[in-house]
Amino acid sequence: MSTFSERDFDAERYDRSRPCYPNEYYAVLNEYHQGVRHCVVDVGCGPGTATFQMAALLNGFEQFVGTDISQTMIERARAASGRDERVSFQVSSAYDFSFLGDAKANRQTLDMVTAVECVHWLDFATFQSSVAANLRTGGTFAIWGYADAAFIDYPELDAVLDDVSYANDQLGPFWQQPGRNALRGMLENWVFDTRYFTDEQSAKVRVADLRTPQGLHAQQRALIISKEMTVSDYANYVKTFSAYHTWKTKHGDSEQDIADRLVETICRVQPELTPDSKVKVAWNTFYKLARRI
Repeated sequence: MSTFSERDFDAERYDRSRPCYPNEYYAVLNEYHQGVRHCVVDVGCGPGTATFQMAALLNGFEQFVGTDISQTMIERARAASGRDERVSFQVSSAYDFSFLGDAKANRQTLDMVTAVECVHWLDFATFQSSVAANLRTGGTFAIWGYADAAFIDYPELDAVLDDVSYANDQLGPFWQQPGRNALRGMLENWVFDTRYFTDEQSAKVRVADLRTPQGLHAQQRALIISKEMTVSDYANYVKTFSAYHTWKTKHGDSEQDIADRLVETICRVQPELTPDSKVKVAWNTFYKLARRI
C-alpha cells in the first residue's frame, strides 16, 4: 500500500493511535494451529502491532518475522523490538519470501503466515500462491482486520463518523480502491483457494452487534476490538488513515484540518462531549483462518 510506504507517513502516530488486538483472539489462533511451532511470518506488519502480540501470546513458537514494504514502518518496528531475539523485521513485498534464504524460501518451511489489516491491498490470488509456496502442510494461514469505527454509546454519531470517512467533500475520494471497499465489506467474498487451503474458520462482527448484552454474548468467538479514547484521540486515529495522508498532501494548511473539524462536529452534535471526553470506540472486524493442504 503505497501511502504507508512514503517517507513522510507518520508511523509513530500510527503506532500510538491504532487499536491492538484482544488476547481472546490469540487464544482462538492458538487453538486452531496444529503441529510444529517454529516460525511465524507476519506479512504487512506495519509497526509490529500484531507481531509483538503474537510473540507474547502464541504458545511455543521460536521465531517471529514481521515484513512490510514500508521502510518507515519497519524502522518503527525495529526501534520497538527491544531484546527479544525471537522477533525480527524485514523490508519485503508481501509476495516475496526470499528473506528466508535460499534453503527455506518457497520450500514450504513456515508454520504460520499472518496478514493483519493489509490483505485488502494485495492481489489475493498472487498472495495465496506465495503463501502456499512457503507454508508447510497443515500450517496456518491467518487473516484478520478492522474498519469503520463507531462510538458504542453514541449511535447518533455513526453518520458523522461515516461522513468524514466517505463523503465526497471529505475523505471519500482519497481512498485507494478497490482495497478500501473490500475492507469495509470485511473480505466477505474473498475465498481461500481450495487447491492450497482447507479447514476454513471465519467470523465477523459489526459494532451494532455489540450495543446490546445479547449481541455481545453472541460474539464470544469473534474478534472484538474496542478501545477507550478521548474525542481528540479519535481525531488522531483519523489522521492515521491513508486517505487522510493523501488529503493532507493535497490541501496542506490551506484549510482547517479535516480531523480537527470532525472534533468540532462531534461536540456540536453531542453537546455533552468535549475534546477531552472519553468514549468507548469499537470497530467492525473479521478473521479468516485456513490450513495448507
